[in-house]
Amino acid sequence: MINKKFNKILCGRILALRKEHNLTLEQLAYQSGISKGGLSEIERSMKEPRAYTILKICNGLGISMQEFFNFQELEEFANLL
Repeated sequence: MINKKFNKILCGRILALRKEHNLTLEQLAYQSGISKGGLSEIERSMKEPRAYTILKICNGLGISMQEFFNFQELEEFANLL
């Protein structure tokens, strides 16, 4: 249950950042070097992104992993553990 919530938070973050950077699914997939289908499944929380995949997405967005993980919803989740 907790793992599912954590995954949903991370996947939502990826979607929010893609939209914040005004990128289409195709653009971010290309810039990240991952498949459009895989990225789509991640954004819909159907697939759990591994650390290396998150790193590739960060590179595609032009942000650091530190920036990726620095957001309020994740802080709140961590405080509940």
